Amino acid sequence: VKHAIIDLGGNILTIGNKPDGTPYRIGIKKPFDENGSVITSVNITDQSVVTSGIYERYFEYEGRLYHHVLSPYNGYPVDNGLYSVTIVSDSSAAGDALSTACLVLGPKDGMALIESIPDIEALFITNQEELFYSSDFPISE
Repeated sequence: VKHAIIDLGGNILTIGNKPDGTPYRIGIKKPFDENGSVITSVNITDQSVVTSGIYERYFEYEGRLYHHVLSPYNGYPVDNGLYSVTIVSDSSAAGDALSTACLVLGPKDGMALIESIPDIEALFITNQEELFYSSDFPISE
């Protein structure tokens, strides 16, 4: 197989590039958008795009949002101003671990971690729908 895309929901792996030689363009979902709109996209070849977010598995109770990403400090859902973290890397396993870790760490510490690791890029989306990119994130034009 020279050209492929494997989509497992929040985990996408590309093999090679598209048959026409161009990179794959992968959309990043806008958090909490019921229509599945894309907030931005990335161009990748032979890489993985993995997103961890609080907007897929959640419920509201008495005005509070409860989701599946729990803080190791108090056992409650993480509440640090982030909706999601997307990792672009050569490894889906690394992307999965880092996207969740960065979501727990929060925007400042999470981005510091990403910038300390070679060949790993990240997009952080805040609860104000602000987008913060690591230094070499492959944004689509």
